[in-house]
Amino acid sequence: MAGATDVDDTIETFVVYDLFRAFWTRVVGLFFREIAERNAHLIPRSGPVMFVVAPHHNQFVDPVILLMHAMRRVYFLTAAASMRRKFIGFYGRCLRGIPVERQQDLARRCSGTIFLEDRFAEPAVISGRDTRFTQEVQVGMKLMLPNSVGQARIEAIESDTRLRISSEMRELAALELLTQAGGTAYKVAPHVNQDDMYRAVYNRLNKGECIGIFPEGGSHDRTEMLPLKAGATIMALGATAANPELGLKIVPTGLNYFHPSKFRSRAVIDFGQPIDVPAELVEKYRQGGDAKRQACDDFLSIVADGLKQVTLNTPDLETLKLIQAGRRLYQPTQHSLTMAQQVELTRRFIKGYTVYRDLPAVAELRDRMADYNMQLRYYGIRDHQVETMRVGRAEAGALFVWRVVWLLIMGLIALPGTVINAPVFVVTSVFSKRKARAALAASTVKVRALDVIATWKILIALVLVPFLYSVYSLLAVVFVRRAPAWAQTDVIKQVSTMSTVAIYLWAWALASFMSYTALVFGEQAVDIVKSIRPLFLTLVVGSEHTELLARQRQELSDDITELVNELGPQIYPEFSTTRISEQLGDGLTTHSNIINESADAFHRKMRMGEQALRQRINSTIGSRQSSPQSEYAEETPVAGPSDKPKQRRGSKYAFNPPTPRTMETLNSISPMEFLSTVTGAVLGTGSP
Repeated sequence: MAGATDVDDTIETFVVYDLFRAFWTRVVGLFFREIAERNAHLIPRSGPVMFVVAPHHNQFVDPVILLMHAMRRVYFLTAAASMRRKFIGFYGRCLRGIPVERQQDLARRCSGTIFLEDRFAEPAVISGRDTRFTQEVQVGMKLMLPNSVGQARIEAIESDTRLRISSEMRELAALELLTQAGGTAYKVAPHVNQDDMYRAVYNRLNKGECIGIFPEGGSHDRTEMLPLKAGATIMALGATAANPELGLKIVPTGLNYFHPSKFRSRAVIDFGQPIDVPAELVEKYRQGGDAKRQACDDFLSIVADGLKQVTLNTPDLETLKLIQAGRRLYQPTQHSLTMAQQVELTRRFIKGYTVYRDLPAVAELRDRMADYNMQLRYYGIRDHQVETMRVGRAEAGALFVWRVVWLLIMGLIALPGTVINAPVFVVTSVFSKRKARAALAASTVKVRALDVIATWKILIALVLVPFLYSVYSLLAVVFVRRAPAWAQTDVIKQVSTMSTVAIYLWAWALASFMSYTALVFGEQAVDIVKSIRPLFLTLVVGSEHTELLARQRQELSDDITELVNELGPQIYPEFSTTRISEQLGDGLTTHSNIINESADAFHRKMRMGEQALRQRINSTIGSRQSSPQSEYAEETPVAGPSDKPKQRRGSKYAFNPPTPRTMETLNSISPMEFLSTVTGAVLGTGSP
């Protein structure tokens, strides 16, 4: 009977887990526009698996993305402090999270201030002012300085104002605090016994289950991984040492985001080759002492190398932007790459740039890309929009009007849902930024604390959206029941015959439908808005500057492609420009539904009409050029193939951006002047 009860409890736990997993994956799936995965087929279908995930860029969102693609039940190690929170702890327990007590979460402020009396003669002796070490501190506790700039184990307590630490604090920031006038505040944290946590992990692994861990120890928004903690290696080696037949696999998992804090952004999850636990390291682990520590360090290096194969790591943001620009300009094939393939190509670019960054040819391309990016910022456009500017004024004007029409159509479809959700956008933006500022103040590793924004946007929206929809539904019930005379239409009269509960539910369903429609069609509208500025530049500035920028991009792209094709085989022997898509692997995208398909169908129709419009404009211009009697022949000259190319001043790659006066004119032009320019370009009556 006891065994049957245990089985029933396990089944019930799995049912709850699966329900909450399905709920959270749908919620996070709404937040992101596209989530792609690579190499999920490498995940073992059975047996114990430990997913080692990095970088931890999106707090509570990262685990859910893994749950969406792992195809197995994964149980995460979660900070015990988070598990003690009502909301997060409830979901953590439903997802069978394993609590991990962290020293920093148990740290408490003590009285007085501490300082180094003699940093050279006695660097491990801490003196206190108005302190009570004998009452508030115990041997074995960890002494922690503000903002985590330094910490050390307390070795001995000599008096209320004097104690000794296990090793001196060498960090410059710690020394500055300890030697400043008046000393510094401090905290102490008790020693944490993790035996229960390790026992829970070993129990799950022995049952053939999967564990998820973020070895960096906390979320951050840096461009490189933080130093990995040894916990994952201790668990892997300890579990295998206790059960040699365990067969544990370590799966390095990389998370790569395109603007992780932004609503409807994109993400890629990449699974690496599973890592076996080396038998020789397990034997060294059993020996204990220095051999055990060396085994953990060696295995941690192996895991870190595996993570580097599935993550993007650059020393700073500027380097990452440079690499991404080079990847966009590289043209190995005429076929477009999927988002997952773009991430893999970026990873290879990072490796190549790290190896060849000091070559003169690479340095020259780096300078030219910096100049090109500066001009893009000057024009206020993105790289992928440059090709859009390679059109004449007549074609640009026609495309502008065409896209504005489609923008109005998309905008009208999305408008109702946008209006009813406007409070959600405002509140989530304000509160998430406030939480980010608080997280940044409490951290020494975060840059802008972007890693907490997405989490708080989702959590706040989960509370605010149902509340708003409930209010809207109640208002709908009141309106139907007390509709004024002018609103007594046939539809209102028919709805009024329904029960109050039915009206309330229909209003809820309508609000949800309007919101999701706004979500999908609004994205298409935003894409159209972004495509309008290049056409605007072509209309107002003219093709003199825009064509020059497009030529600069093409020459830069050709040179980058040539250099990569030359150096690529030296790093990747299998390198081939004709099979680049096969080498980068395939990726799967997780979004498909009827509204997405409808919006995509609208977008395809817009593009088809756009192509037909461009062909008609070009054929009209060609017929006017061929007729010398045409009244438009002199007014709209178009450069033919025999025209001489424009001469550029200076070196081959020196380009002249528009003058500040030109840009001032562009930015200050009135709507009527702009409308006149567009109309003239479309009708062929504007100046060239």
